[in-house]
Amino acid sequence: MSSVSTGYVPQTSPNDPNSFANNHEVKATNYHLDLSPNFSKKSLNGFVDVLLEAVVDNPGVIILDARTLIISQVKVLLDPLPNHKDVREIELFDYLISGEVDIAEAGYPSVYGQPITVRLPQGIRQDFKKGSTITLRLVYETTPVSDAIQWLEKEQTLGKQHPYLFTQCQSVHARSLVPCQDTPSSKSTYSATIRVENPLVAVMSAVINKDKVHINEKFSVFHFEQKVPIPSYLIALAVGALKSREIGPRSRIWSEEELLDAGAYEFSETEDFIRAAEEFLPAYSWGIYDLLLLPPSFPYGGMENPCLTFVTPTLLAGDRSLANVVAHEISHSWSGNLVTNKNWEHFWLNEGFTVYLERRILAHMDENREQGEEFAKFHAMMGYQHLTDSVDRYRETNQMPFTKMVQHLDKVDPDDAFSSVPYEKGFNFLYYLEKQIVGDVVAFEKFLHAYFTEFANQSIETDQMKAFFIQYFEDKVPRSKLDAIEWDAWLHSEGDVLHKNRFESKLAESAIKLADDWVDHNVQDASKQDLKDWTSLQLTFVFGTASSKGSRTRDCRAMCWIAWIKPTNFRNTRMQRLDSDGK
Repeated sequence: MSSVSTGYVPQTSPNDPNSFANNHEVKATNYHLDLSPNFSKKSLNGFVDVLLEAVVDNPGVIILDARTLIISQVKVLLDPLPNHKDVREIELFDYLISGEVDIAEAGYPSVYGQPITVRLPQGIRQDFKKGSTITLRLVYETTPVSDAIQWLEKEQTLGKQHPYLFTQCQSVHARSLVPCQDTPSSKSTYSATIRVENPLVAVMSAVINKDKVHINEKFSVFHFEQKVPIPSYLIALAVGALKSREIGPRSRIWSEEELLDAGAYEFSETEDFIRAAEEFLPAYSWGIYDLLLLPPSFPYGGMENPCLTFVTPTLLAGDRSLANVVAHEISHSWSGNLVTNKNWEHFWLNEGFTVYLERRILAHMDENREQGEEFAKFHAMMGYQHLTDSVDRYRETNQMPFTKMVQHLDKVDPDDAFSSVPYEKGFNFLYYLEKQIVGDVVAFEKFLHAYFTEFANQSIETDQMKAFFIQYFEDKVPRSKLDAIEWDAWLHSEGDVLHKNRFESKLAESAIKLADDWVDHNVQDASKQDLKDWTSLQLTFVFGTASSKGSRTRDCRAMCWIAWIKPTNFRNTRMQRLDSDGK
């Protein structure tokens, strides 16, 4: 019979220290979600069908990650008998849900959840050979404490008329949205049926089937399909009083009506970003690229959910100067979404490559390539500033292991390791390889094309990237240069980058000079004229530079901020990182 277990805790996956899923024995290849939101209870109710393929012969159990979910039923769905059309359902009673106390006593963070261990009946198990499949149906509901779902009262929205929900599953929070193999080492397609009360609209990280939207007086039913395999952290849902507008041949902006005009203007360059990426990368794989402009409570600058990037309204600077966040999220369409880190210990493969692609896109966007390269270097200077801030913070908190590119996350919440390090240390390593080893940006871009072709739809580790890099360049670069790469020192050393790159940029010169003036003299004498016609990114850079140069960093940052907002009504520039996800 089903029960919450006493004393039973499964082993974590050999593929991922942050997941209990036994995907080395049986792997999920497709999920179908059938869910309805209940805003009064703050829960999603329904079921998920998990299509599972045996990786070995006769696996006896299926272990799925779960957290704060109420599981009411587990079934195996079997093919119809001859001359019958109905799928056969066999209810399973022999499953265990590990207890919170047991998980804690085993030394795991609470975010790892309470995994579900389903024991297969002998008759099903003996036919479950390597390569064969079964479908598991779990009837369940989420709870108000789900880490993955944020519920907003109507008063918390711009329109003030209807409630709103959105999900954020990265890194290990999909397990509080749906029972699943919550690890980037597993990639699956998915489909979904979402029922919402009118006039609410559902959107997902998938393509909506417009022919299957059924509307009656009270409810609308939305059907979605994601045909490209994705890791669980990219499953995303939002429900609200949403409107949309076309901003390109494969893009729409979604938001509450009050922000639609501003969003359509701010992100009108989206198609240009995609085309710039396609100049040096394989063709875009995902069909559509929509954006969802979320309420201000969205915790990140952006989230790269496929087909539907989530973005914060704080990007609405009015001058498109923060739209490079979209370039970053578009870059994830290749790095992270198409080629994925096998687990969070190799997160730099997602983010370091993405930051590199983002800056190549920015360089390609400018018809004057020299000017485009200057702009990309300016972003790199800002990024290095963020990296040193992160390293300093980890040094102050005695957490220097988190400054390594390749992490060790056994019994660690991977969110604790999220910082600028995988982004900017990873970028600096790739920039070093481009400049010092390959010596030609075009040749390096060709490597990127080959890399994303070779590993498309796979989850990989750092050693696979390293081996492919060496193999690709072994007849293109002198062997002495390849042998000179200090892989272990770059990947496993704490602290700053191993070799500092040079990012001198004319765009930064005036900002650095002004920062020096503010530090050497009285920042309170600064005026609006000092910053006339500056973009939001330049403002962020000068504030950060002045802060890093000031002897009293916090006081200097506060004075810089006051000097700017004192004469202006300044809404949109943030003092935090917006040149990528902002995670």
